[in-house]
Amino acid sequence: MPPQVVRNQASREPNVLQYKTVVRTVSNFLKNRGELKFAFIQVTTRCNAMCTDRCNIWASKPFDMPLADVKFAIDVLAKNEFSILYFTGGETGLYPYLAEAVEYAKNKGLITSLTTNGTMTIATLKRLNKNLDFLSVSVDHYDGCIWDNTKHVSGISKKAKGAIKEAKALGMRVYGITFLNPAWVAEDVTRIVKYVNDDLGVSFAMSYPYISSNESTFVVGGDLRNSRGQTQRRVRDMTAKVLEMKQHGSDVATVSGYMKDVLRAHDGLPMRYPCKAGASILTIDCNLDVYPCYKRKKLFNLRERQDLNLPNPDNSICDDKNCLVNCFKEASLASRRVVIKSVAEEFLNNPKFYLKILSGSD
Repeated sequence: MPPQVVRNQASREPNVLQYKTVVRTVSNFLKNRGELKFAFIQVTTRCNAMCTDRCNIWASKPFDMPLADVKFAIDVLAKNEFSILYFTGGETGLYPYLAEAVEYAKNKGLITSLTTNGTMTIATLKRLNKNLDFLSVSVDHYDGCIWDNTKHVSGISKKAKGAIKEAKALGMRVYGITFLNPAWVAEDVTRIVKYVNDDLGVSFAMSYPYISSNESTFVVGGDLRNSRGQTQRRVRDMTAKVLEMKQHGSDVATVSGYMKDVLRAHDGLPMRYPCKAGASILTIDCNLDVYPCYKRKKLFNLRERQDLNLPNPDNSICDDKNCLVNCFKEASLASRRVVIKSVAEEFLNNPKFYLKILSGSD
């Protein structure tokens, strides 16, 4: 889900596009009987980092999705009453038509979001500013050397910190997203959350480690493939630490209900919130192939079928304790059966923090 709260000092004046987005989102929410639909579009496979701990896409053949295909996908999503669109890669900042694609989506009334490793240029950030609703920047560690080594790119931590600073100055809604490296322990995450909040001055969001199990353009997993059984306890403890810090007032964007479900899954308990991947959440790769998520098989190609109002094709995934990917599991909390419950749970986990935000106090 998009972050509920982002710590920004600057603000952008309301404009016609933002008003149109709000109206369209509310309309879609009502038309879909209290449900928001999410979509992901992979605009490029190119990447300028080598995150061997989580991803192998940098080793793939570089390919940029034609802008005409991106616009076609956005048209289909808008027609099917999708409300939230995430642009993914590869490194999204390398996509040559990124600003045009985001602008097109915004003109269709979609909420727009993307993630970058921080190498996005200032010129690109300025072009995105008017039309991008949420920007997440990868923050791999509080130690710049470890951060650079994780990406296998010298100086990338400095570039990412510069991008965050520039985005904040522009008034963009920006937050730092950190991959929960299974080699870490809870104390590492504690320091990273404080670093993102206090040093970088933005909200923290966690990225749950996972492995793609389909043969698609989503090549995810990296070194995780060699250490599945050795890391579960650490991931559970790190998630528990993030939740604890959120409950005690830290600026954490990751939804409480999602984190609690992660803990339930690790503890062998029934999860509270079903996954909607394949129903109200879809992902589209560079070839316009449609997937429920990164872990499951292709459904169809978008040129062959434009009806995206699908039932969940495999209800067993709703209870799959090995499928805890943020992008799909967390976004599922905006579905009609659980949205009120998840919002209430979110507020109750840190009422003082949300009351402060609602009151407008700093």
